[in-house]
Amino acid sequence: MVKDRRRLFDDERGVEGLPVHLIVVLVVGVVALAAMVSAINGFKPQKTLTASVISVNSKDGNLLRVSSSGAGVVEKTWSCVVKVTDGDGAPVSGASVILHGLSGAGSDDTDKSGIAKINNTNAIKLNANQNSGYLTMEITAPGFYNYKNENALAVIRVD
Repeated sequence: MVKDRRRLFDDERGVEGLPVHLIVVLVVGVVALAAMVSAINGFKPQKTLTASVISVNSKDGNLLRVSSSGAGVVEKTWSCVVKVTDGDGAPVSGASVILHGLSGAGSDDTDKSGIAKINNTNAIKLNANQNSGYLTMEITAPGFYNYKNENALAVIRVD
């Protein structure tokens, strides 16, 4: 029994393959680490969009005044200009801008300066008992979170 133990410790054959196994494990570990770092560096979180209505029917701001004669249903065609920027204030080109509500809608894509010009849109309606309302603006762009503002454009009835 003592001879077997001594033979076990004196046997150097197990040491011959050990450095090769360590090198293989080290190479596999480095490759796995490189793959993980590459995957982390390739992940880019989405950015935030901001937007505002610059003008409506060639008047500054986000307010559309609808003249009414009487208290009936009023229909009004409209156009507007929207500016879309990222969280740092840089213009976002190629964003899809949609304004909808009050039975009307319009859309456009932003140009290189982040401007969308929504023209020739469907007429909006204010019902007989309705003196105000809002249009919702929704914007989508690759690499950005979707943007939604339910009160982007205000519509009021004036006499």
